[in-house]
Amino acid sequence: MRGAEYRVLGPLEVLFNGEPIAVPAGRGRALLATLLMRPNQFVSSDELVDRLWEGSPLSADRATKTLHMTVARLRQALGPANCVSTTTNGYLAEVGNLDLLRFRALAGTDPHAALELWRGPVLSNVDSDALHRDDVPKLVEERLTVLERRIEQDLGRGRASELVPELRSLTAEHPLRERFWAQLMVALYRSDQQAAALEAFREVSDLLADELGIDPGPSLKELHQSILRAEPELTARRDTVVPRQLPPDLGGFTGRDEDLARLDRLLSSGESTQTVVISAIAGSAGVGKTALAVHWAHRVRARFPDGQLAVNLRGYDQENPLTPHDALGQLLRGLGRSAKEIPDDTDQRIGEYRSLLADRRVLVLLDNARAAEQVRPLLPGGRSVALVTSRSDLRGLVALNDAKVLKLGVLPLDEAVQLLGKVIGTNRTDAEPEDTAELARLCACLPLALRIAASFLASEPDLRVRDLVDQLSTEDRLAELEIGDDRQAAVRAAFDLSYTALGPDEQRMFRVLGLAPRADFTPMSAGALMGVPSGQALQLLRTLARAHLVEEHEPQRFSQHDLLRLHARERATREESEESRKAAVVRFLDHHLHSLGNAEAAVPLFRAEKTLTERDPVVEVAVFSDKDAAIAWCRREHDLLFELCEFALAEGHLEHAWKLAYSMISYIQLSCSNEDRSRAFTIALDAARRLGDRFAEAVALHSLGIAAKNRHEFEAAERMLREGLQIRREIGHRRGIAISEAELASTYLWQGRHDEALLHYRESVEQWRLTGNKRGWATSMNSLAYTHVRNGDFVEAIAISEQAFEALEQLDTVTPSAMDTLAQAYAGMGDVGKAAQLYREIFSSHGLGYIGVRPQAEILFHGAQVLDRAGHRQEALPHARQALALAEQGRLGMVADVRQLVRDLEN
Repeated sequence: MRGAEYRVLGPLEVLFNGEPIAVPAGRGRALLATLLMRPNQFVSSDELVDRLWEGSPLSADRATKTLHMTVARLRQALGPANCVSTTTNGYLAEVGNLDLLRFRALAGTDPHAALELWRGPVLSNVDSDALHRDDVPKLVEERLTVLERRIEQDLGRGRASELVPELRSLTAEHPLRERFWAQLMVALYRSDQQAAALEAFREVSDLLADELGIDPGPSLKELHQSILRAEPELTARRDTVVPRQLPPDLGGFTGRDEDLARLDRLLSSGESTQTVVISAIAGSAGVGKTALAVHWAHRVRARFPDGQLAVNLRGYDQENPLTPHDALGQLLRGLGRSAKEIPDDTDQRIGEYRSLLADRRVLVLLDNARAAEQVRPLLPGGRSVALVTSRSDLRGLVALNDAKVLKLGVLPLDEAVQLLGKVIGTNRTDAEPEDTAELARLCACLPLALRIAASFLASEPDLRVRDLVDQLSTEDRLAELEIGDDRQAAVRAAFDLSYTALGPDEQRMFRVLGLAPRADFTPMSAGALMGVPSGQALQLLRTLARAHLVEEHEPQRFSQHDLLRLHARERATREESEESRKAAVVRFLDHHLHSLGNAEAAVPLFRAEKTLTERDPVVEVAVFSDKDAAIAWCRREHDLLFELCEFALAEGHLEHAWKLAYSMISYIQLSCSNEDRSRAFTIALDAARRLGDRFAEAVALHSLGIAAKNRHEFEAAERMLREGLQIRREIGHRRGIAISEAELASTYLWQGRHDEALLHYRESVEQWRLTGNKRGWATSMNSLAYTHVRNGDFVEAIAISEQAFEALEQLDTVTPSAMDTLAQAYAGMGDVGKAAQLYREIFSSHGLGYIGVRPQAEILFHGAQVLDRAGHRQEALPHARQALALAEQGRLGMVADVRQLVRDLEN
C-alpha cells in the first residue's frame, strides 16, 4: 500500500509505502496513540500534559515545553508518515488510512470484515495508564458490539449450530453481557436444543443473582418465555425475503419432453450430492431457451422453498449488456436489500449475495448470458441452483464450475406441428396436414418463428395454411433477407411476414421501439418515441403484442425479444430518416427528464433550479399526487434512469445527460447508493465539459465531492468541492456559491475541523443573504448553529439557532433538522426538559421520511438520548430502535453508538 498507514487495533504500528516505521517507546508513542484514538480531532495541550505526565510534579510551564519537545521528536521519527498537526492550544492527528476509521466504517455493513482488522489487544505496546484506563475499554466495547452484530447476522443466515461453541466461549469470557446469553439461547433453540436453551437462562439467572443480586433484564426474560412457548417467530430467519421473480409461464408450451426430463435428472443428481447444478441451456436465437427455462422453473419451483430469482443479462445486446456488478445489484434487491444497503464494491456484492443464499434453497434464472465471465460471479453456491440460458455452450462454466450443459435444438417436426395447432386450432392443421408440416419446415421448426407465423394465421381465419406457405416460399422474399443461415432466415422471414401485415402506424411503432436503450416500455414512453398520445400508443402496443412482436409482461408494461429489438432497429435505420430517429430519441429522453422534474418537485428535499429542456407538447410526462408516488416511480424506473444518462452521453445528447443526473438529486439522496451518485455525476461531468457548460460542470463536481465525502475520501472531496466553488465564483452564481460553501463546511465538520467548518458556514450564510433567499439563509444558519453545538459553544448555538428557527417559521417551513439543532443546544445547556419537548414535536408533527437516511437516524438518536436523560426511557426506546434500523440500512458510522443506546434502554 502506498503512503502512510496507521494501526491501533493491536500493537501501535505506522507504515509508509508498506514498510514499518519505528515509533520510539515512551511518551512519544503514547502521544501518537492518544491522538490516533481521536482521529482528525483537536486535543488540547492541557489534556495531553495531564494524560502523558499523569501525577508528575512538573510545573505547567515546564510540562508545556516538554510536550513541544516530545512532539518535535515524534515528528522527526515519523518522517514522511508524520500526521501530527499543530492547532491553537493543541494538536491533532490528520489521518485517512487508519484501521480504526476503517473498522467504524465497516461496523454497520460488514461486521465480518470489520472484525478482521483487529490484530490483538489494543495498543499493547504503548505504556500509558490513561489510555488503557479511559480509551481502550471504550474501543473494546465497540468491538464487542460489532461482534454481537456479526453473530446476529450469522443467526439470520441460518448458522445457529456452528455458533453454539463460539457463544459458549463468549458467555464464559463475558459472563455479565446479557446479549451473548440471549444469542446463545437462540442458537441452541434453533439447533433443536430447547432444553439446553432453557438451561442457559437458568445459568445466567443464577450468575446475575450471585454476582450482582439482580434478575436478568426484560429482553432476556421475554426471550425465555418465548422459548417456553416455542413461539414460531424464534425460528424465523431475520431479514429474509422470499423472492418470486419468475416470468409468467408461456401459455401453450409444447413438447420438449426429453429436455424437461434431462433437467429433472440434473436437479435430482444435484440434490443427492447437495452440490450446485448449473444447467446452461445453449441454442441459437429463437430456439426457445428462455421458454424452456421458465416452463421448467415453474414446474420445479416447489422444490425451491426459499424463492426464485430471475435476471435478464442482455448478453447479446451489443450496446447495453448487464454487467455482473449491476446484475448483483438486481439480485440483492430481489433478496430484500435496498439500494443504500447494497455495497458499492463488486466483490462485496458477491459476498453479500452468497451469504444471503447460504443454507437456503433458491432457484436463480440467469437468462440470455453471453460468456462464463458474465455468469460466474452470479453463481449462488450452497444448495441453490443456477439455471443459465445462452446461445453459447459456456465451456468456461463446464471446465471450472462443473456445469451440466443441455444443448437445445429446434423442435422435432411433430412437436412443431403440434405448436402450430395449439395456436391456430387443430381443425385447421388437421385439414391441411402436409401444408402445416411444410410451414413448420419453412420456419426451421424454430419456436419463435413458429409462434409468429401462427399468430399471423390466427389473425386471418380465412387464410389457408397453403397460402402462407406460398408467401414464405417465394425466392425473392428469402433473397431479400441476405442471410445465409437457414434458421436465421426463417426468423427474419417470420418477422417480415408479421411486420408487413401491420398497418402503417403499427409498423412505425415497431420501428421506433428499436431506438430505445432497452426493451422496456410504458404507453407514455412508447408514445414519446412515436410522437403520439399514450392512449393511442397503448392500442398500437397491444396490436403488436397480439402479433407476438412485443410482450405485455405486466399491465401496461411491454418488453421485446432481443432479436425482435434488433430487427426493429434495423427497420428504423432503413425506413426512418436520421432527423426522425434523432427526434424520437429526444422525445423519449424528454419524457423521462420531465417526469423526473415532476418527481423532484414532489419531494421537498432539494429544489433544483429550472434546467429542463423544451419539450414537444405531444410528449406526455408522469405526474405525482404526492412524494410517495414520486419516489415509487423513481424506484420502479431506477435501472432505466441511470442507463438513460449513459445512453444520452453515448448518443451525443449531452444536455440531457447532465440534466437527467441533476434532476435525480433528491431521489439519489433519499434512496440510492453512493455509487449511484458517482455513476450519474461522472457522466454529467463528462457531458458538461464536452458542452463547455460551466454551470453544469460545477453541479457535477459538487455532487461528486459529496460522493467522495460519503466515502470518507476527504482530500478528494475538498478538491472537487473547491473546484466547483471556483467555477461558481467565476460565473457569478451566488446561489451555487452558498451551496458549495455549506458543503465544504460539512466536509470539514465530518473531520472534526470545526474552525474551518464555521468559517465556510458563515460565508454560506452571507451568500444566501445577498441572494435574498431566506430559506437558504435559514438552512445555513441552522448548520452554523449545529457546528457550534459540536464545538460545545451552546450559548452561541442557541442564539443562531433561534434566528434560523424564526425565519423558517415565517416561511412556514420549519424543518426537523432546525428543531433538532435547537434541541441539542438546549440539551447541551442542561435544559433537557425543553429539549425533550422539541423532540416530541418533531416525532408527532414533522415527518422524517423525506430528509434522507442519515439525518433521520441522527435526529431519532438525538431525541432518544434526550428523552432518556429526561427520565422517559420507555418513550425513548422506539425512537432508538428506529434510529438503529436506519443506521444499519445506511451503513452509517453511528451504528455502534445507537445499538448501545438501544441495549441500555432495553435493560
